[in-house]
Parts: sequence; C-alpha cells; structure tokens
Amino acid sequence: MTNTAMNPNHSVNQSGELTPSFTPPSAKPGPHVLCIRHALEAWHTIWSSRRAEVEQSDADERGFSCLIGCSGGADSLSLVGCAVKQGWRAHAVVIDHGLQAGSADVATRAAHVCEALGATAEVIKVHPREATEAAAREERYRALGQVAKVRGGLPVLVAHTGDDQAESLLLGLARGAGLGSIAGMPPILFHHPAVDAGAMALGRPLLSVRRDNTIGACAELGITPWHDPTNTSGDNLRSRVRTQLIPQIRSVLGEAAVDNAIATAAMTRTDDDYLAHQAADALRECERHNSHTDSPDSTGSSGLDIATYLRQPQALRGRIIKQWLHHRAGPLTRAHVNAIDALATQWHGQGGVAIPWARTPAPPGRLLVVRRHDELQLTAEATGDR
Repeated sequence: MTNTAMNPNHSVNQSGELTPSFTPPSAKPGPHVLCIRHALEAWHTIWSSRRAEVEQSDADERGFSCLIGCSGGADSLSLVGCAVKQGWRAHAVVIDHGLQAGSADVATRAAHVCEALGATAEVIKVHPREATEAAAREERYRALGQVAKVRGGLPVLVAHTGDDQAESLLLGLARGAGLGSIAGMPPILFHHPAVDAGAMALGRPLLSVRRDNTIGACAELGITPWHDPTNTSGDNLRSRVRTQLIPQIRSVLGEAAVDNAIATAAMTRTDDDYLAHQAADALRECERHNSHTDSPDSTGSSGLDIATYLRQPQALRGRIIKQWLHHRAGPLTRAHVNAIDALATQWHGQGGVAIPWARTPAPPGRLLVVRRHDELQLTAEATGDR
C-alpha cells in the first residue's frame, strides 16, 4: 500500500461512526508519547537479551524491524506512531474481520493513518469460522503470522496495555486455573499461534503502559483513533470487566487497586516463569522414551517414570503433566491434570484419563493417559476397544 495524503477532517464510515484520522501535530510530543517510548525502549532491552533463543541474523545496528497488528484503536495506533519515532521499521497490518458494518472503511483509514505516521501498512481480510471473539482472534493471529513469515519472519507486536493485563488477572481469578492464569501476559512469546504461522515471536511492549497513556499519546500525535463499540457494549465478559467490574473495584479498593493488580501480574509472571523452567528440568528427569507402542494411532510420546515423578514437589507436578502433553493433546482442564496426577499419587487400579485430541477434527476413538506398571503413558484407544 503506497503512502496516501491524509485529510485532517474526521472520516465517518457507513455506520456513522468516526474512523481513524491523522492531523500532523503542531507541537512536540508530550509526556504520554515519552511514556510509551520509554516502555518500547525497556521492552527492546528484554528482546535483545532473548534473541539468542531464536535464529536471528539481523544485527541491532541495522535497526529493529517489526510487524504491528493494528485495529485502528488508540492502543495500536499509538504503538505504531511511537515505534516509528523510536526509529523502528514498522509494518502495520490491519485485520478486517468483516464482523461489523463499515469494518472495511475503518481498516482502510487505519492503514492510511499508519502510513501518514511513517510506517508501511496493508489491510488483510479474514473470514473467521464463526462470529465469535475467539474465532476472530484465532484468524487474526494466523494472518499476522503469515504476513510476518512473508516479510522474513518478523516479530509480531500487539498493543496490549497494563489495563488489559489487569483485566486478564481478574478473568484468571474467576476461572480459578492456578498461578499461570493470574500471571498475566508475558512481554515476549516464542510459542504462540502467530509464531506457529510464521512470526519470529509475539511481543507486547505496552504492558507497563496505561490506557490513558495511549489515548493521550494519540492526542499528542494528532491521531483520532477508532473506538470499537464492542469494547464497551457489555456483550462479552471482558468488556463487562472493563466497564462494570473495574470501576467498582476502584470505588471500593481505591484508585491504586488497578496499578497494584498490574504489578501483581508482573511479579507473578516472574514466579510462574521460574517454576516453568524448574518443571522443564524435572520433566527431562521423568521422561522415558517408549521404543514401541500398541496404539492404533501412534502418539510418538515418551512415558513418565512414576517413581521419579513422585519425588518432585507438588508445585511442579501439574506443570510437568502440562508440559509433557503440550502439542500432544488439546487444552487440559484442572480436572484433567488432577485425574492424571492421581494415576501416580492415588493409584487404586483406575482406568485411563481421557483428554482432548490436539488435532481438529479429532481422530476416531479416545486419547488416554494410562498407568502401565511403573510409568504413565499416552495412548490412543480405537472406538469399541476396552
């Protein structure tokens, strides 16, 4: 997409809503832009320290290149604008899910704003398998990863803020899924659907930034962002947390409650990352390679030595199970993990634990974790086998 001159007047889409626009600022960027640029600098320091984890030949002196997922909202447009001011080579990708009237207008205008800010940009149309937030997110990350692959395996950056982090912590508490669910989103991921689709990594450089800063940065940069009506409609759980629960928390616990939730997520992430590394070391001790399998659909799985597993602290056991079955099975619930753990810790002859298949559509039969003699094994059971 070539650079396009911007009309400073606000543009209105087919639904009568303001779409993103850009008016060159008449004054130097203010404190909100500086706040975001400091966050980008801090994130890039983390990124530089972790580059050894992936193959990367592009040296720092050649500049940092990235792909930025942009919705046209304040968070992502401020990320694009500040990334350009940092000297990063930013390519913005605006995903049009086609789920709202006028979405094509919003996407096109957002791409134009990104170009006016100094980034390259393109619009990608996707077709989610169903009109749900989860399906749209799945297609969005797949598309971002595919574009990143075409452009040489760039890292994909998304504009999740500290406010998003606080919302995720509250949603994790509601699910009751353990430390990992309240640890918040990590700043860098090398295992993610966008990475599976071709990106080098997924980065979240704005986790220390508040939403007020991104809105303020847009004003300082001359950007009029798009306000997604679904963010405040109350139609999904996250929007209700944002518009109903968090204001009530502030009212009852004080204005600092959200900042403290963000800090808690960051501290918990550090602890959870450490435990994950410990679990990975313990898993290597527990694994046994199976040279044969009687499974009708070989899982290619190693077994877990029960005696070694029982010597591990309880804080690591659930993590060992999840890491062992990662990429071999579908999403595991707390009930799955507890039942598998009981095969080792509370053995009384019970049958195997059925878990979700990793593949879609699922093969016929069931995927099971079973206890055989002195180890836990992953096996497939054909329909009718007992």
